[in-house]
Amino acid sequence: MNQAKQNGPTKGQAVVIGGGHFGALAVKRLSGRVSLVVEPQPSRELLGLGVPVRPADGIGELERLLTGPDPPRWIVPALPRHLLKDWLVGSLADQNPRQQTIPPEVLPEAGLVIAGDAGQYYLSVSNFTCPDDCPEPGELCTVTGEPRGVDMWRRLAAVAWPQGEVGVLRSRQLAPGVGGLLTHEMLHLRQAIAERGGSWLLATACRCHGVVDAVAFDPRG
Repeated sequence: MNQAKQNGPTKGQAVVIGGGHFGALAVKRLSGRVSLVVEPQPSRELLGLGVPVRPADGIGELERLLTGPDPPRWIVPALPRHLLKDWLVGSLADQNPRQQTIPPEVLPEAGLVIAGDAGQYYLSVSNFTCPDDCPEPGELCTVTGEPRGVDMWRRLAAVAWPQGEVGVLRSRQLAPGVGGLLTHEMLHLRQAIAERGGSWLLATACRCHGVVDAVAFDPRG
């Protein structure tokens, strides 16, 4: 059995950031393990799922949750944006974060590489749209039956970023098609960036897919 699944959230240990289509799917598939959904414009469907919904901005509420007295163990990103990067930029605003350009040649080998409209890149080991209930198999793709190769989070962690350092946050599968981030790993990465400043290649990735940004931070004064 996948070790990440064994150590996934128990009852009430996960908070879902974003309550649209994928946020609602996460609530359904994680069942009672979700304690809260953060969604500024909750739908009737979301409100009917029986989980508390906080009508607030996802990134701002994430910061409040992580700096509060009892932070959740797991965060499930369900926003159409790079939650890690946006959270770090907001959380470390006093260190003058600045988006940087990523030369495509530094990116790892991937089946699909798509440039976003804000300087980020989306990468996938596959060159097709994966089913939203993929169980994230250990070795073989469930669609093609072929070996997946090196995990995407490992590929990104091995990138040589000539301008500075690389910070990769691994998304672990908590249910079919649902990835989660460990909050202590998020806070550890933020502490490293806050202490050292400089240029960081920031990525969130699971075994098959990833999103990457580059951001520079001033040293802490």
